[in-house]
Amino acid sequence: MRESATALLRALSNGKPTTQDIARSIALDPVLVFELLLTAPLGGNDPEKLLDAIANRIAGIDAGLLQGWSLRHVIQQPQRRIGTRSHRHHALHSQFVAELSLHLALETAYPRPDEAYCAGLMHDLGLLWLGEYSDDYRQLQLDAIDERALAAAEWERYGFDHAELSADLAARCGFPPSVADAIALHQAEPESIINAHPLVRILAAAEELAGYRGSQSAASLESASHLTGVEGSLLVSLIADTARGLQERLKGLEMSIEPAMLTQPWAVSSDKSEPATDTSIARTALGAFSRGAFSDAGMARQGFDVASRLLLGLDAPVLFVRNFSEDFLVGAANPTYPGLEQLQIPIADEYSALAQAFRDDTEMRFQNGARPPGRCTADWQLARWLESDGLLCVPWNNPHEAGVAVFPCASNEIPGGDVEPGLRRTVTQAATARLSERRADEKMRQDLEESIARRYIDHARRIAHEASNPLTVIKTYLGMIDEKLDDPALKEQFALLSDELDRVGTLVRRTSDFSSITPSGPSHSGVAEILHDLRALYGEALFSRRGIHFELRAPANLPPAAIPPDALKQVLLNLFKNAAEAIPEGGKLTVAAVAGINANGSRCMEIRVVDNGPGLPAERIDTLFTPNARSNDKPGGSGIGLPVVRDLVTAYGGTILCRSQPGSGTLFQIFMPLAAMP
Repeated sequence: MRESATALLRALSNGKPTTQDIARSIALDPVLVFELLLTAPLGGNDPEKLLDAIANRIAGIDAGLLQGWSLRHVIQQPQRRIGTRSHRHHALHSQFVAELSLHLALETAYPRPDEAYCAGLMHDLGLLWLGEYSDDYRQLQLDAIDERALAAAEWERYGFDHAELSADLAARCGFPPSVADAIALHQAEPESIINAHPLVRILAAAEELAGYRGSQSAASLESASHLTGVEGSLLVSLIADTARGLQERLKGLEMSIEPAMLTQPWAVSSDKSEPATDTSIARTALGAFSRGAFSDAGMARQGFDVASRLLLGLDAPVLFVRNFSEDFLVGAANPTYPGLEQLQIPIADEYSALAQAFRDDTEMRFQNGARPPGRCTADWQLARWLESDGLLCVPWNNPHEAGVAVFPCASNEIPGGDVEPGLRRTVTQAATARLSERRADEKMRQDLEESIARRYIDHARRIAHEASNPLTVIKTYLGMIDEKLDDPALKEQFALLSDELDRVGTLVRRTSDFSSITPSGPSHSGVAEILHDLRALYGEALFSRRGIHFELRAPANLPPAAIPPDALKQVLLNLFKNAAEAIPEGGKLTVAAVAGINANGSRCMEIRVVDNGPGLPAERIDTLFTPNARSNDKPGGSGIGLPVVRDLVTAYGGTILCRSQPGSGTLFQIFMPLAAMP
C-alpha cells in the first residue's frame, strides 16, 4: 500500500491538482477507496461514476488531512502482515479485473458500466482484510491450488469466504446490492450463475479472463464467453488491450508493475526482499499535517470525524468535557447520540476508563466483561450507544477546556502500535483545540449579544418612559377640548385622533416590553372600517392639503383579514406616507380592497394602493424591501419603512408585491389571508 500512498502524496504535492487528479490516484487502491467511502458512504444523490463520487468527497476534506492520510500509509501498515509487494499484487489484480469488467459491460451494453468497474475494484478487498487480520491466512493461501479451493478452506475455517467478506465491506461503503451480489458470487461455478443478474456474470467473466491471461486456459476463455455471449477472439483482444492500457497508466504514475500480478489475487507474493525505509521525515511531516488539518474552526467537528477514519482507522469519536464547577466529565451534545450531554461521569470514579484516562492523562481501553454492565455502568452504556463492545479513551486539554475523546474500538481490535498512539493524541489535541476555540468564540459572541440586548432593553425602556409622559398630556388636553365641542363630525375626528394616540402609546410600550412576543388584542381586522378611519384621520393632513385626490373603494361588507388592526394600520400608514411624499400636486391615490382572491393556495383579501406619481427606477425596485436601502432623492429617511411593511405582512401569512415604471406611477398589492370564520 506504500506505493499507492506515495502516488497519492505525489499527486497532492504536484502544484494545484484537481479533485479528479487526486481521485484517479485514490482509485488505484481499493483500500484507499474503502477508507474514503467509509467517511461518507455512497447514497442516492451521488454521481453515477465512482471517480466523481470520490472527487466530491475530496473537495470537502482539508488538503493537509489528505496529505497526512497518504503519509500514514507510507509510514506504517496496520499489522504489517501484508508487505508492499503483496499489497501491490492485490491492488493491480483488482485494477485489472475492474478494467476488464468495465469493458465487458460496455461490450454487452450493460446500462450502468461504472457499477461493473466498482465491483471489479472491490471484489477482493476481503482477501486483503483476511490476510491482514487473520493469523493463519497465509498458510491457507499456500495450501490452496486455486481460488475456489481457497474459498472452500475459508468456509471451513471461518464460516465465510473472502468474496462474502468483500461484499459486506462494499455494502458498508454504500455500493448498491447489485454490486455486492456480484462480488459475493464472482468465484461461483459458471453454470450456477448463468441466469443471475447481468452484473454477476460480467464480474465472474472478468475474473475468468484475468486468470486466462496467466494460465492460457481454454476453459477460462470458454467460461467468459459463455457468461457474456462475447466471442473468444474478441475477448483475447480485450485482455491484451486492457493489460497494455493499465501498464502504461501505471508507468505514467511511476508505479512499478509485474505483469504476473494482474492474474491471480490469491497467490502469495514474497515480501522477504522488501528493503527497510527510513520514515523519520515522513513521521515529522505527518504530525505537522495532522496539527494543521483543522485550520477552519467551523469545520473542525466534521474534520475530526474524517480524520478519525483516514488517519487513525477508527470510527468518529464522541467528546466528554470536564465540568470545572463540579468535577464531572459531561458528554458534549451530538446529534447522532441524543441525550449524550446528560451522561456525567465523576472524575474521581475509579472504575471508569474515561475518568482514569483523564486523571492519568494517558490512553485507556474499556472492554465489556462477561457479565454486563460491569463495574462502571456509564462506560458500558456508552459502548452500547457507540455499537461497540469496547472503547478507546484519549485525553485532551487546551487553554479553554479539557476532556476525553472516546472512540468505538472493538475489544479484539488492536488500534495500532508504534506511531499510532502518538498520532491519535496529536489529531485529538489539534481537533479539540479548534472545537474549544469555536465554543469560546461562540460564548464570547453570545455574552456580547446579551450585553448589547440588555443595553438596548434599558435604553428602550427609558425612551418608552419618557415618551409616555407627553403622550398622556396630549391625550388629556384632547379630552378637555373634546368636552367643549358641539360639532359631531369634529368630535368623531377627535375620537379617531385619541385612538391613534392610544395605538402610538401601545407601540411605545411594546418597544420596551420583552417579556412576550405574543400580540395582544384581536387577531383579525375589519379592512373597510380601518381604511375609512385612516382616510378620515389622515386624508386632510397627508393628501388634501397637498392637492392630492384620495379615492377609496372598499365595500362595507368585506370579510375580516387575518392580521391584527394595529399591524394593518402600520402597514397602510407607511404606504400612505410614501405615496404622499411621491405624488406631485394634482395627483391621485387610489386605494381598493377586494375579497375572495386565491393567492398562495388560500382565499385572501387584496388591498391595492395605486398612485400616478413619477414611479420608481428598476434598481430601486430591487432593493425596495431591503433595510437601510434609502432612495437618494429622499434624504433623512431611515430606510426601514417598507422593510417593516414587508415583515408585518409576511409575519401574518401575507404577501406584498410592487410594480412600478418611471413616469407611470406605482402599484402595491397586499394579499392577506381571510380570518377563519367561527
